[in-house]
Amino acid sequence: MRNDPKRTPLRLCLAAVLAALALMLAACTPAYDSIADQLLADTQKQADQELLRLENLAMIIDRLTQSSAADDCQALANAKTQASYASNMDFYDNLQSSLLVLDARMTAMPDLSTPKLTDALSQLEKNAGEVRTSHATQNFLSADYLKASRQVLDQQFRALTVYELTIRGGGQPQ
Repeated sequence: MRNDPKRTPLRLCLAAVLAALALMLAACTPAYDSIADQLLADTQKQADQELLRLENLAMIIDRLTQSSAADDCQALANAKTQASYASNMDFYDNLQSSLLVLDARMTAMPDLSTPKLTDALSQLEKNAGEVRTSHATQNFLSADYLKASRQVLDQQFRALTVYELTIRGGGQPQ
C-alpha cells in the first residue's frame, strides 16, 4: 500500500491527538507518594496515642473522684494536671501542624481526586479542631467523648489510607 500524501498529515494529527490524550489521562492518575503515606500513618499514630492517653487519664480521674483515700487525692490532682488542656496544647499544635503538612503533601500534585481529597483532609482538620476546642472549653474531656472522637478520626484516617493503598497498587481512587 502506497503512502497517500493527503493522508499523512491526517495520520500525524491523529497521532498527536492520541499522544495528547494519553498525557491527559496520565495527568489524571494520582501518583503514589511514599512520604505522604508515611506521614499519614505517623499522624494517625500521633493522634491515637495521645487520645488514648487522655482517655485512660479520664477513666483514672473518674475512678479516683469516687475515692476518699489521701493517696488517691494526690493521684487525682496529678491525673487532672496531665489531662488538662494546658498540659496538652503541644499535642494539639503538633497534630495541627502534621495535618497541614499532610494536606500540602497529598494535594501537591492535583489530579481528578484532589477535590475529594481536599474535602476529606479539611473534614479531618475540622474534627481534630473540634476536639481541641472542646478540650480548651472544658479543660477535661470524658473518656466517652475521647473514645468517640478517636473513632471518628480513625475512620477519616482509614479512608485516606485506603486512598494511599489504592494508588500505591496502581489503582484509580473512587
